[in-house]
Amino acid sequence: MSKSTLLRQIILILFFLAIPFFGGAFIIDTITRCLIWGIFAMAYVLLYGYTGIASFGHSVFFGMGAYSAGIIAVTVFGVANPLVHFAVAIVVGAMLGLLIGFFCTFTKGIYTALVSFAFAHVFWLFAMANPMGITRGESGITGVRPPPIYVGGFEVNFFRGVNFYFLIIIILIISYVILKTITNLPIGDVLNGIRENENRLLSLGYNVRQYKLFAFAVSGVFSAISGVLMAYLDNVVVPQFVQWDVGATVLLMTILGGSETLIGPLLGSFAVELSKAYVTPLLGGGNWVFFLGSLYILVIMLLPRGIYGLLKRLFPTPEQNKV
Repeated sequence: MSKSTLLRQIILILFFLAIPFFGGAFIIDTITRCLIWGIFAMAYVLLYGYTGIASFGHSVFFGMGAYSAGIIAVTVFGVANPLVHFAVAIVVGAMLGLLIGFFCTFTKGIYTALVSFAFAHVFWLFAMANPMGITRGESGITGVRPPPIYVGGFEVNFFRGVNFYFLIIIILIISYVILKTITNLPIGDVLNGIRENENRLLSLGYNVRQYKLFAFAVSGVFSAISGVLMAYLDNVVVPQFVQWDVGATVLLMTILGGSETLIGPLLGSFAVELSKAYVTPLLGGGNWVFFLGSLYILVIMLLPRGIYGLLKRLFPTPEQNKV
């Protein structure tokens, strides 16, 4: 990593750390939501941007990660420890990634998207059916957020307000470092090779399917983590978390921000969520989607590499200027 890139990342982190000192509760809540979607989008880009697999079923990982926390905390076990929630969500995300990846890797292109879409619908029906009362159907599971803890006689709640905001930043940085490390390893080159020319890798003797399963599993893990965080933020888990349009939304974020890097989807999450938060009052109701659709069309036509590609052109690094 170049010094200029590292400096930009440090400045960006400091900017987000400073937001709570200047913004009110609404801004903090909105940015927190953007960051959670950003973690989800970074998980998705490992599959879509690096491996070239388009999935409409990523809502399964996101939603079932949230439901695993709700089931552990409320409907079945009554365990409020967030470490247990995350541990279970990680296992659930990995196992579902392997399961859905197993079937999706038999297909390519639009057929993969259709298979993943089918899984999203199946798990939505599961959430709505409320088997043995564990999902509570259309009403959803409320009271998922862990209770405050007492430190030195003082009540501290890490899962709401400013404390939760800072926790999200820490988790996002850790997620970025892990995913960036994976993409910089030789396995990252293989994933890129699958996207560019899968048949060539097959001819070289690579077991392409194993690498695809790896990408599904890792993406499922971080998607599930983001689902738990969203459940904590809203303090509720509802079947909408598993609906296919959640997968479509994260795909939209990835394309808007730029699918060639982990930072691009994070920018896309801000574009979508901020437009939803600030354009809705101006247009009313759900009309913000018309603005978002127009933005999407403009980006596709004028910025094929997304918002991140535009920023790279406007603010090139010294290394780019030397080329």
